[in-house]
Amino acid sequence: MNLQTLTPLQLEAATASGTSFLYGPAGTGKTTALHERLLRLLRGGEPAYTILALVAEPEHRDAFLEAVRASGLGPFAELNVTNYTQLARRMVSLFWPLVARDAGFARPYQPPAFLSYDLAQVLMWRVVTPLLGQGAFANLRLRPQQIVSQLLDTLNRAALNALSLEEAISRQSRTWSGEAERRLHLDDAATAARAFRRQCLENSLLDLSLMVEVFDTQLVRHPEFHRYFRERYRHLLVDNLEEQTPAGQNFVTGLMSETQTTAVAADAAAGYKRFLSADPHGAEGLRTRFDHVYEFTEGFVAPADMALLGNQVENFLGHTQLPTAGAEARILDVIGGRYRREMVNNLAPALHHLVYDQGVAPRDIAIIVPYMDGALRYMLTQALREAGLPYRLLRRRTSPREEPRVRAWLTWLALAHPDWGIHPAPYDVAEALTLSIDGLDPARAQLLVDHLYRPDGPDLAPTETLPPRIVERAGEPSVRLVEELRVWLAGRGYGESVDTFLHSLFNELLSQPHFRPEPDLAGAAVLDWLVRAAARLRKAAPAIGLTSEAEIGATFIDAVNQGLVTANPPDWGEPPDPNGVVLSTIYAYLLAGEPARVQVWLETAAQGWWDIPRQPLSNAFVLVQSRPPEELWTMDEDFAVRNELLTRIIRGLTARCRDGVILASSDLDRRGVRQDGPLWRALGPLIRAKQRTLLNADAGAD
Repeated sequence: MNLQTLTPLQLEAATASGTSFLYGPAGTGKTTALHERLLRLLRGGEPAYTILALVAEPEHRDAFLEAVRASGLGPFAELNVTNYTQLARRMVSLFWPLVARDAGFARPYQPPAFLSYDLAQVLMWRVVTPLLGQGAFANLRLRPQQIVSQLLDTLNRAALNALSLEEAISRQSRTWSGEAERRLHLDDAATAARAFRRQCLENSLLDLSLMVEVFDTQLVRHPEFHRYFRERYRHLLVDNLEEQTPAGQNFVTGLMSETQTTAVAADAAAGYKRFLSADPHGAEGLRTRFDHVYEFTEGFVAPADMALLGNQVENFLGHTQLPTAGAEARILDVIGGRYRREMVNNLAPALHHLVYDQGVAPRDIAIIVPYMDGALRYMLTQALREAGLPYRLLRRRTSPREEPRVRAWLTWLALAHPDWGIHPAPYDVAEALTLSIDGLDPARAQLLVDHLYRPDGPDLAPTETLPPRIVERAGEPSVRLVEELRVWLAGRGYGESVDTFLHSLFNELLSQPHFRPEPDLAGAAVLDWLVRAAARLRKAAPAIGLTSEAEIGATFIDAVNQGLVTANPPDWGEPPDPNGVVLSTIYAYLLAGEPARVQVWLETAAQGWWDIPRQPLSNAFVLVQSRPPEELWTMDEDFAVRNELLTRIIRGLTARCRDGVILASSDLDRRGVRQDGPLWRALGPLIRAKQRTLLNADAGAD
């Protein structure tokens, strides 16, 4: 965009001096003004080295870099577009000798080892396992992986809210007013969190929480860092301040006085990362600290009447009286079904009609759902394939064990190392054979496993022991490949690291044409993640307490099998189509920031649109920095938070929708329980009005 194409408000914001605060709903041109401000600085001869652009999500940096590329000014290798946690990691690493001792590390002379989210789970699992054996978390109906995840959530939320660990522990306990047993669970959680933190301080390990705490409480407040920042950066640009945590907002307000100019953009009625400690109310309250405040109201993505749907929901939940007349016009269709499968089967033809009869590009359709379990994901992807529609998944976190190829490759890792004491189930071995040998179906794979697999080993017997009738039923070519796999595994079980073994397994064997005639792109993506994850674990192993390759390998397999979750996962399965229909959960879609012509609000009647995650060991909302620390968490506050979040969700969705929404819901959820959630009830008058319109249209056509 050239300066001449900007609105007067965008032009003024893009060229303002001093500090500027750009505020308004999503899609009103604030980010465009920031992009133009960046280009103006570069055109004016400002060295890219002196500009820092802070975004809310790593994926958002591409938009800034694309704006520079499209302008013809670049490339600028020294332009720093990053997010808060990436910046914190880089700065803590750079200034480590300056802050390590005061931060409490036992060996400040030892370089830090940064723990990714998956490695932090491994370490926390090693802390929690003995506690579970001692009776901790008794009667708590959570899987061990959920306990690990929630303990890390508490640590991370404390740091991101600029609270110490002890302050967070105290808040969690003091604000609880329910059953007494929960307080015992919180005490167990505090014991585990303190033990985890001690291990980090003793071994120079930095998980997200400790990295942020060191950056926020030690480095950002250090005079030497202020001097460095003042000499390095002359201009600061910040997008989506409402998605920044209090620690991130403290960084911006604490250092913007060191720059010549600072421009900050914040979305109204947003703050979707509340569960990850985003503080939209704190962002809105900072506007008084800026020299200039610009209110953006003109939408460039969604038509003005899309907001009427948000008004309808806010009126229902917040008892307001905002205008809603004509809102039903933005509901394009209402699709139902008694069960989820029936709903999905009814939805697919409607989307086919949009694409092939009305000319809507698949990439301009987004299917948005509160939760996407494996069964629903399978139903949707199958229905879209049958309708001839490409698709792509947006996911922020996933469990690798849900990917069959992950389970398969780790099964072969376990069989190659019987001394590790991991005994895959026969089903897992059969699944691994099916995925490793082209053309071998599950029934014949299970037949071979029944005759060859010895779980007590664990190992595979030589195929020469198979009766001729079994060889004939399974197929001689498949039997030969099973034998080749067995021999390869038997000869590769010692003397190499896990990541080296996995790399060799795929490249030397499973990707070869006689195993897989066509290139296995999905398998390659799985291999890449496994190799990288195993290499990270091997690098951090000494500090975590893993002293042998056997311990590393067994821990790696056990962590995945226990449900380890990876953040920003790769694209499991077949490569996604970038021009396909978007399949996404609510928050993944909103944080990606992608607009669509048509949105499908799937399972509109589900309670999940209004629910917040059940986390008995970590309440994200009592850890908010601005919340009174002594105030009890009540049912009224719980309801108010749910209502506010749903209102913000609908505001965010409608601000990213050009044509309208399709409401699709099933009468019964996956457990057979009838659905009648708050969003469905809120939209009820509009749904009934739309259904009357559709019935009248059908009657007129007859």
